[in-house]
Amino acid sequence: MLSARDLLAAAAREELLLVAFYAPAPAAIAGFARAARDAEAPLVLVRPSGAAEEKGPQEARDDIAFADAVFRAAGDVGFRGPLALLKDPPRAGSAIPDAERVQREIEAGFTGVSITAADTQEDARDAALTATAVCQMELGLEIVPLGGARAAAELARQLRSRGAPPSAVRITGLEDEADALAADLRDIALSTAMESIALHLPPRGLRQLVASGPFLRALRRSVPREMWDQLQSWADENGATPEQAAARHQRMLRDLPAPIQSRLEALCCFEGLELLRATGCRATSARLIAAIAAAHEGGD
Repeated sequence: MLSARDLLAAAAREELLLVAFYAPAPAAIAGFARAARDAEAPLVLVRPSGAAEEKGPQEARDDIAFADAVFRAAGDVGFRGPLALLKDPPRAGSAIPDAERVQREIEAGFTGVSITAADTQEDARDAALTATAVCQMELGLEIVPLGGARAAAELARQLRSRGAPPSAVRITGLEDEADALAADLRDIALSTAMESIALHLPPRGLRQLVASGPFLRALRRSVPREMWDQLQSWADENGATPEQAAARHQRMLRDLPAPIQSRLEALCCFEGLELLRATGCRATSARLIAAIAAAHEGGD
C-alpha cells in the first residue's frame, strides 16, 4: 500500500505512465486486480464521488466498502505489487467542507485525494488548509479543474507557495498546452482522463491516466439494458458522468446476479490488460518499487 505521491514521484523518475482505473463496483475491482497481477503493473484504483453533496453517512460507508473490497480482491488474487487508492472530488461541490471530506476519505483508506480548482483567494486559503493536512501525511493530492486547467495550475502554484504542493494536476480538456504546463509546474505531475492522449500523444510531464473507459465498456456489455439506461438517466438528470452514477448506485451493482458479476469481472480484467499493454505499463512494478526504495534511502 503506497502513497499516490510516492508512486507518482517514482513514475517521474522512471519516465513511466501510471494507469488508474475507475472501479465503482466490487466485480470491477476484482477484474482490475487480476489484470494488474498478470501484467506485473501497479494496481491504482479510483472511486468517483457518488453522493458527497449529501450530509448523511452514505458516502462514507461506500468509501469504506470500496477500500475493503480492494484489500479483499488483492488478497484473493495474490496481488503483491504497488497498490494505491484514489478518490475523485464531488462533481459539483459538497455539503461538507473539503477539509472534513478529505479527512474522512483518508480515514477510509485512500492514499490519494483530490480537491477542485478554486476561483477566489478565500477558496485558495481553504484549499491550502486542506492541502497542508494531506501533504503533512505525505499522501497524494490531485487538483481537478472544474473551470479549466489554467485555474487548476494557478491553484497548484498558490499551494506550492504556501508549502503544500499537490502531487498532480489534471489537465483533461487542455492537453494541447500540457508541455507548457509541465514546464511551469516543474515537479508537479500531470494527469489526464483522456485515453487517446495517453495512448497517442503523451506530452512531457504526463504521469497518470485516470481511465473510466475500461470499466464503462465492461459494464455496458455486462448489465441488462434497462440498468445501463437507469444509470445514464441518473447521470443526465444530475449533471454527472456515468462512472459517478455507478458510484452512486454502488449497492445495486454489488447485488447483481453472480453470472453478471463474473462477466463484469472478466471483461474488466480483459479491458485492464489491454490498456496496460497499450500504455507500456506491463512489468513496471519492480522498477517503481526500486525507485521508491532508492528515494527513501537517499532521504529524498
